[in-house]
Amino acid sequence: MTLQLRYIWSLIFILIAAKAFSQSLRSPAFVEYNLSIGKIVKNYPVFPERNAAIVQSLIIGSRLNGTKAWHPYYRFPVASFELNYGRLGNTSVLGNMIGGLYRLEFPFRLNDKWYAETVAGFGVAGFTKHYDLNDNPENTLIGSTFTFNASARILLRYYISPFWSVQLNGGVYHCSNSHYQLPNLGINLPVISAGVRYHIQPASFLLGGKNLERDRRIHYQLRLAIGQNEQGASTFPVNGPRYPIYLAAMYATHYWSPVNKFHAGIEGWYNAGVYDYITSQKLYDKSEHWRSVAIQTVIGNEFLFGHFSMLVNGGVYVYNPTYHKRIKVEKNEGFKTELKGWITARLGFQYYLKDAVIHTGSNFYAGVYIKTNLGQADFLETGLGYCF
Repeated sequence: MTLQLRYIWSLIFILIAAKAFSQSLRSPAFVEYNLSIGKIVKNYPVFPERNAAIVQSLIIGSRLNGTKAWHPYYRFPVASFELNYGRLGNTSVLGNMIGGLYRLEFPFRLNDKWYAETVAGFGVAGFTKHYDLNDNPENTLIGSTFTFNASARILLRYYISPFWSVQLNGGVYHCSNSHYQLPNLGINLPVISAGVRYHIQPASFLLGGKNLERDRRIHYQLRLAIGQNEQGASTFPVNGPRYPIYLAAMYATHYWSPVNKFHAGIEGWYNAGVYDYITSQKLYDKSEHWRSVAIQTVIGNEFLFGHFSMLVNGGVYVYNPTYHKRIKVEKNEGFKTELKGWITARLGFQYYLKDAVIHTGSNFYAGVYIKTNLGQADFLETGLGYCF
């Protein structure tokens, strides 16, 4: 099961990387060097010592000029690829980070010289050191060699000439393996940054406009997925088994615009780790399999980028009995702990077989998702779906 999950995960990122390179690196319009300084946020009482972190980035990309139908709806964003190397402030425990991010930059012109931009990126980070029970027990932040890597930035750019610009920005890097392998406190690294960009092709000819007709029908969508995680808190127990989680979901969807798709529906999953806990602790004397199920209602939105989309949603549990009984048995009750048994969220990236902006129905897709409970990572899932 673990091997199958890795194959699916790898396939998704190969598709994403291939599309990223075809859009932004085939004829690069700029190359940029960026230097970021920050400090990893302490998000747990027992936390490794750390000093200032320094991340160096090489960024290459180009502006999307309207050759795809979705480009004008995002005001012709800039697609870029970032390769970064970071010293995390404690080399002996945290090691160094090497990451790759596919980014979308959304510029807003202030005047002839100044631009404001928002930037979102996602990809993978690799670490030279992670948790090891014998050799590196202090690294409770990262439990695996590779994790998801996401970033967000707000910046100001000043054009010195048509070929050179400089920028200042503030942002954050986030790295987490989504509870796939404990410990997993994750890295939250706020940074301030400065950079210089050389514009290889300073002129950009923009094509097309917002000429798509919005699909006003209600569509339906099915999704099947499998996830894995280690049962436990963010830092313990370690070296435990990874349990499979089987998920099925059904949604109704409606296009708010050609590039924004609202969805509402119901999701349910069976967690083998919960079943193991129930039987080992003799929590119930019957219906153990059914009580290993959780069900929630969700609403959310997809931001469509042709064949790709970014999905965000939030939900409320309508059936989650074992969680609530477990916190009572373990005397771990509290307002925040109780809320984790009710409030969920998900971030995911999907690849559609056909361009989802143009083909609003009869479309297969594959996706990778991170599910959380009140902001705490719950499990990583990969799945397949179909839009009717």
